[in-house]
Amino acid sequence: MNAQVGTGTEDITAKLSELEMRIGHHFKTKALLEEAITASSYSKEHPEAANYQRLELLGDRAISLILTENLMAEGSLDEGKMTFLKAELENNQRLAEYGEEIGLRKYIRAREERDEISPKVVADVFEAICGAIYLDSGGAQGMKVVEKFLRNFDIFEQLKAKIAMAEDFLPIRNQFENKFRERNRCNPDIRFTYKSEGAAHQKQWRIEACAIRDPQTGRYVELHGVNSDRWFGSKKEAETDIIDTAYRYMEERGWAL
Repeated sequence: MNAQVGTGTEDITAKLSELEMRIGHHFKTKALLEEAITASSYSKEHPEAANYQRLELLGDRAISLILTENLMAEGSLDEGKMTFLKAELENNQRLAEYGEEIGLRKYIRAREERDEISPKVVADVFEAICGAIYLDSGGAQGMKVVEKFLRNFDIFEQLKAKIAMAEDFLPIRNQFENKFRERNRCNPDIRFTYKSEGAAHQKQWRIEACAIRDPQTGRYVELHGVNSDRWFGSKKEAETDIIDTAYRYMEERGWAL
């Protein structure tokens, strides 16, 4: 069992203070931070400990609103591009990277060993911490404090960079479908072969093979070598990554199957 934060009052108090320094926010209500770093696997064995799920939901909404406000401030993006950019910047993989930047894995209370904690859980805890900051700061002020916390990362720099190249961009899946239609006059019928690992509440996914139905023969043609080289927190994230690889594969072959 993972004892990275510990059950002793002195130990957890010290760890929470250390995490506050990394976050850059001193909590008036320490219990909020303790709740934010507690995974469901831990609370199942310690029913007295609330897990991060309610704070994760709140943090997700806070991050989404902050990103939307920053996108709307630009005034030059349509709804589709805004939605895509926001999704790109708040996906689990990116949020997990932010969590790793502050060493969040070290502080998560979970049944699993530290190295076995999935990126999705790290992302969830990151969102939960944003929710905890919001509640601890209160009201409209809470949103300002969460945005200040997010500015510790490159999220807004990434936003500006992506907006600068947003004139003609489309999500990679749309680009793939458009190119395929140009050649075959139909949408691509893509078949993925998935592999998963981990417990149900933190399952990870990768794609072992990718095949496309040939409109001429009706047979599925495997795109050799097009497979995941890492694990993802959801099927959707794994698919988005593999479509990018498939796009380059088809481009090299002139979009011929």
